[in-house]
Amino acid sequence: MSYSECVERKAPSLVRTHGQESAEATHFWLIIGAMTAVAALGLYLSNMKVSLGFPIIFGFLVLVGLNLFYTRVRKNPLFASVALTCAQLVAFTNVAIVLSYLAAARRFALVDNTLAAMDAAVSFNWLALFAWLKIEHPTVGWTLDLIYDTMITQVFILLIVLCSTKRLLQARTFSWLFAVTLLIVIPISMVLPAEGAWAHYGVAHLTSAYYLPDFYAIRSGSMHVIDLDKATGIIQFPSFHAALALILILSSRGTVLFPVYLPLNVLMIISALTAGGHYLMDVAFGLATVPAAVLALRLTGHTSYPRTQIP
Repeated sequence: MSYSECVERKAPSLVRTHGQESAEATHFWLIIGAMTAVAALGLYLSNMKVSLGFPIIFGFLVLVGLNLFYTRVRKNPLFASVALTCAQLVAFTNVAIVLSYLAAARRFALVDNTLAAMDAAVSFNWLALFAWLKIEHPTVGWTLDLIYDTMITQVFILLIVLCSTKRLLQARTFSWLFAVTLLIVIPISMVLPAEGAWAHYGVAHLTSAYYLPDFYAIRSGSMHVIDLDKATGIIQFPSFHAALALILILSSRGTVLFPVYLPLNVLMIISALTAGGHYLMDVAFGLATVPAAVLALRLTGHTSYPRTQIP
């Protein structure tokens, strides 16, 4: 049973009112505000700065403006909720990126040897899989690379479908699962950092190695500006790609996307091993953060609101 279904069964009589949504939105903004304060302190102590491009600022302000317009001027609960959800995800994601870089900057000892040993303990040969996909069957490897890169597109499509079909509960639940899961992943990545299987096994030159320059720069202290227009996902352990794939599967249940998202995201989880340079343990622990996020939401008394038909 999904998290949203559980909430609906427990509270089927609840109606999503403007006041309830405002309270929930306030909680989300408070979390973003607290994260921003922590990020600001971390930047100050690290003598670092953030570069925030015009597109991000403009997009965020447009979404906030649309939410206010459809809440107070031309009242349309559906459009207001869509703009709110998107604005909060934009704000949360960008602050989380900064925190992930600051976490890596703490320079805890790398755990790659341990992760590789854990893979070996379950008889998983990462290097053999990489060779099979990237060298012996490059078409298969290239296909998995493409699937790995669909993450942002999938999120965008999911939100469009959920909001256009008035499944606002699922959209908001997706936001909370996304946020809480990432809040679990970032601290773990700080105390248990990894450079990833690409670097550990010496095959980075055969890949895009997209995250390694930033990862090495932030750990060495040579990076003084976090450019959000060029930032990449530098977290290897646990794999947030794997976690988000599971969230996308759960959040698409009951929609036309589910028959596509289920196999697509199973493949995305698999692709994380070679297209993302993740150890098997990265993926396993990444998947485990999702039920942990659900449990955290329940223990903290978080409630979403059952779907209601909005004219």
